[in-house]
Amino acid sequence: MKQFFFISIYLISITLFAQNPADGYLSKKIDESVDLMTIGEYEKANEGFTYVLKNITAVPTDLAYYFGKNSYYLKKYKQSINWLNKYIQLKGTQGRFYEDAVETLNLAEDAYIDQARSTSQTMLEDMASGTFDCGGMDKILCPVCKGEGVVFKKGPFETLYQTCPYSEGKPYITCEEYNLFMRGELEPKIKN
Repeated sequence: MKQFFFISIYLISITLFAQNPADGYLSKKIDESVDLMTIGEYEKANEGFTYVLKNITAVPTDLAYYFGKNSYYLKKYKQSINWLNKYIQLKGTQGRFYEDAVETLNLAEDAYIDQARSTSQTMLEDMASGTFDCGGMDKILCPVCKGEGVVFKKGPFETLYQTCPYSEGKPYITCEEYNLFMRGELEPKIKN
């Protein structure tokens, strides 16, 4: 019985303390990715970090810092903010990368705000010019019938269906017609 007890304890301790060989490989992959980030190979570092994130069971807190910092260099500011915040939440002020994480986080937040302002400004300028970019598409979903080809009108007792006066019953209008519609200059093709 004693022999069975000792064998059981031995097997349990091996199971508890044995390292998964994959963990060693993933740890090495993190180190390689950090080295790539250090020399400015941010895309390659991102591939390595992403691989580790997809294959590791428990994300090391330092990986959150590395991934957040590398995301900043890739101008993925929102992602950078999320990962650096995660690192700071997990490690607090005692983390070995705390000061750099806060500094990079501040830079990422400022860049994200600037990026949002720039995007908003571009949208405002497009709206002011009255020209909308159709993204290279010839046809746009009709904003009046929302691609149904039919406009619904609520009557006192029933819902009335009417062919869309702008798309003539089709789901799409041309990019040119869309721009006219957005400027309030598109005339209905079907008079009711």
